[in-house]
Amino acid sequence: MTHIMLCGCGKMGQALLHGWLNNVSSIGISQVTVIDPHLDQLGQLPEHPAASYFDSLANAPKQHVHVIVLACKPQDMADAIADMVALASADTIWLSIAAGISIKWMAEQIGTHIGQNQQIIRVMPNTPAALGMGITALSGHAELTAENRALGLAMLSSVGEVIELEEHLMDAVTAVSGSGPAYIFYLQEAMEAKAVAMGIDAAAARLMTITTIRGAAELMVQSDEPPSKLRQNVSSPGGTTLAALDHLMHDDALITLMGKAMEAARKRSEELGK
Repeated sequence: MTHIMLCGCGKMGQALLHGWLNNVSSIGISQVTVIDPHLDQLGQLPEHPAASYFDSLANAPKQHVHVIVLACKPQDMADAIADMVALASADTIWLSIAAGISIKWMAEQIGTHIGQNQQIIRVMPNTPAALGMGITALSGHAELTAENRALGLAMLSSVGEVIELEEHLMDAVTAVSGSGPAYIFYLQEAMEAKAVAMGIDAAAARLMTITTIRGAAELMVQSDEPPSKLRQNVSSPGGTTLAALDHLMHDDALITLMGKAMEAARKRSEELGK
């Protein structure tokens, strides 16, 4: 059975925690120990026999940990690793969700404490993981064993889809799916604001826009047709939809804007790793 220690329980950490606690038996989890100095600010955390919460490592039981999940801020990673090594062994998995932090950097940090052959997994999940609808990209250290890779995949599959990619693509993944939910949330905000400006009640505007986005996403999931065809299906010549799309598509306006935004996210991920 697996003992997981979650270092940091912000929004993403909580999303993963919910998924693991909902799949304790299938993953083979015996215990999840959560360490976060701001527990009193996190609101209601899930109650579960396998879960325990501490505001510092000093207050937690000194037990061997099979998986250390580093869900802290990138600038706090070095200190977190130094604190956690006392609970680790050569076969402990170090799973990082920090943007920009490379496997090489982690191996160097861990190697100063416990030597080589570290079992390191770098991942980039996203917040829909809280609903079991996330997508996580995964890249493993060259020395990662098949058994530990399988455990990492099981942990992450409990909160949605998982894809394995070469590590050099992780900054791009951050820009696509890691930050992606925020792009959709902002789209909804913009649509809702204009709906209200056109006279629609605020509550109705929110329901209409959220349901539209949700339904459109489900159509893309279930349809055999590509999104471009689904768009064309509701774009009658001379109709209202095409009138709107003319503004979004003229001179590739939306494609250009989205490209600039995603490139900014990718570059920031790279900067965080330096």
